[in-house]
Amino acid sequence: MSEGGAVETTVETIETVPTMEKSLIAVIAVIAASLLIPLTGNKYALYLSTKIWILILYAIAFNVLFGYSGLLSFGHALFFSGSAYTLAILVARLDYPLVVGFILGIAAATLFSAVVGTLSLRHREIHFAMVTLAFSMLFWGIVMKWRDVTGGEDGITGFPRGFSMFWFYYFTVLVVVICSYLMYRFVKSDIGLILEGIRENETRVQFSGHSTLKYRLYAMIVSGTFTGVAGVLWALLDRTVTPTIAHWTFSAIPVIVTLLGGPQSFIGPAVGTIVYVIIQDLITKYTLYWQFIFGVAIVAVVLFFRGGVVGIVERYLRGR
Repeated sequence: MSEGGAVETTVETIETVPTMEKSLIAVIAVIAASLLIPLTGNKYALYLSTKIWILILYAIAFNVLFGYSGLLSFGHALFFSGSAYTLAILVARLDYPLVVGFILGIAAATLFSAVVGTLSLRHREIHFAMVTLAFSMLFWGIVMKWRDVTGGEDGITGFPRGFSMFWFYYFTVLVVVICSYLMYRFVKSDIGLILEGIRENETRVQFSGHSTLKYRLYAMIVSGTFTGVAGVLWALLDRTVTPTIAHWTFSAIPVIVTLLGGPQSFIGPAVGTIVYVIIQDLITKYTLYWQFIFGVAIVAVVLFFRGGVVGIVERYLRGR
């Protein structure tokens, strides 16, 4: 390595370490502050915070495939709703224990992601997105028509949560933090580095002797599995599941929040989720047309603020 290259590497390392430390401190501070929410006694704030945590897990799991593998999926509602419906059917219809329903719900999401990944990953870009969308809407059609099992438009209700709302919040935070850490270790592993290489230059990775299809399938399964964890938590939150979470519009949520927060950062989808839910909650108090206002904001971020909210903050910190 030349002297200039060594100096550049050293400078990058020095600049990266403080940024990583600041990010870690910020994450710990947010988690610590969120643990105080149940103590306020505000039931709506408790419900909204639980919802945010679940959607954070959903968005981070989606970004394993999108941000690190370069694959845009419009079918993640399949994994989300598949796990939720599996839990609801097992517990409410077949009287299985809640723990069994929880585990098998996640297993169903893993199975769905493996099958969909095997059948769709030979396609690229918009073709991959459309195939995943087709699988998701196929499942939505089954949920709507198979009324005897899924309840049709009415969904499935009446199954227990297993915790009071107070303790369910802490359980959700614990599960989301553990799952997020596992996904972080995955994207920072050798497999994660290969996935980033595939995203940047798939042909070069193929010439190095790696099977890009195999590694993308790994990413699909990991993404789908942890999306399934979010799905069963969502089912337990409301103690009901409806076809709404199986519709393609629910697949758009992680796409929007990831673009808003920043797909090139691991915590970007989490930041985007917090901004999305809070702004949506505030805007809906004043107008029914919150989708239009939020849509304009998303377009502005994508066109003029590449890297999302996290990218803006990082550029500001580097400037200082």
